Amino acid sequence: MTEQTPAPAPTTQATLVAGPLTVREISADEAVETLLEVGGSFLQTPAWGRAKAGWRRTHLGWFDASGARVGAGLVLSRTIPRLSRSYAYLPEGPGLPWDVVATDPAAWLDPLVAWAKANKAFALRLGYPVVSRVWDREPVKKQVVDNGLLSFTTLPAAVDNPTARTLEAWLDRNHWLPLGADGVAVGQPRLLCIVDLRGRSDAELLKGMNQQWRRNVKKAEKAGVQVRAVGPEGLDTFHALYVESADRDNFLPRPKAYFDVMARSFASDGTDGDGPVSARFYEAHVDGDVLASALMIRFGRTFSYLYGGSTERNRDARASNALQWQAMRDAAAAGCESYDFRGFNTSLGATSPLTGLLLFKLGAGADVVEMVGERELVISRFWHLAFEKAMAARIAINKRRKAARASADAADI
Repeated sequence: MTEQTPAPAPTTQATLVAGPLTVREISADEAVETLLEVGGSFLQTPAWGRAKAGWRRTHLGWFDASGARVGAGLVLSRTIPRLSRSYAYLPEGPGLPWDVVATDPAAWLDPLVAWAKANKAFALRLGYPVVSRVWDREPVKKQVVDNGLLSFTTLPAAVDNPTARTLEAWLDRNHWLPLGADGVAVGQPRLLCIVDLRGRSDAELLKGMNQQWRRNVKKAEKAGVQVRAVGPEGLDTFHALYVESADRDNFLPRPKAYFDVMARSFASDGTDGDGPVSARFYEAHVDGDVLASALMIRFGRTFSYLYGGSTERNRDARASNALQWQAMRDAAAAGCESYDFRGFNTSLGATSPLTGLLLFKLGAGADVVEMVGERELVISRFWHLAFEKAMAARIAINKRRKAARASADAADI
């Protein structure tokens, strides 16, 4: 692990906030401005909201007594058919000064709960983007290889964040229930793989990789692999490679339309892939033959790898390694502080493709970062139970349709 603790999103230093706090709707532009200032996930952006068909989106701002906007969040709401009751969800958010929030969570979260009640939400789900623990990559890798996918969680953590412990204790006392990857509702992973980019040169990043990764980067250079970043026009190539990977690793691929909406939602912000909010397809090719492709999203100082695919053709060229290495260098050059490999769906067990994917990320120099993660506050038990039954029925139908084929590829997104 590097000397600094990796984090998937920048956080602010503790600052004085004039209370009491209030929450009210704000514009999409105001939300982005605040998220970039305070620090937040791409999952809290207007672009992500546009990409989530079937969810109503609302941007909220936190205001202190002086009228200053001190936080922002995206609420995705799903309504029970023919009723006005809704399920409210803030994935990896909101963007708040969480070091300050932990000192008095009620002051920050009670106004959100009041807003949810006023808008007839029967439950509120929130992904708390606070680092809980961090494990060094080498002990994790050894433990996974020797004892299985999640055995590393029994190891002592290199970092144990007291701010997270304070926040978790308050959440427990106030009936915010922890949620895992139970498959019942949408959710994001609690365990992420993060490469800390802060203050590190290309040489230092390369040194942070394991020997096999460095060897593969050199093989790619000798094989003439070139990497380029393209816009929505890279969709067809990306999806073809992604589907090939799905067939090879036995997971159910998402349809092309899903990625089309996502890429165009971020592209519509007009940054042409170079701004603080952008999505690009990275392609690794040899003489124009694309061997690997991946969808990347940048938000503020975090650069995230979402989905990828590769072909069996010319595997010795190590195109996937070259692609990730170039993206990592681009992220550092753009001033990003974190390269986010995203997480892994722990509900799937230690299947070979899933374990291999984790080891691939660790080999690139990522540490495993555990977040406080998702919690749910039930506001109306009656409507919550009705919603759970409806979702369970829907999942049962989907499982039959999919013939029980499990998705091991970024199941959180």
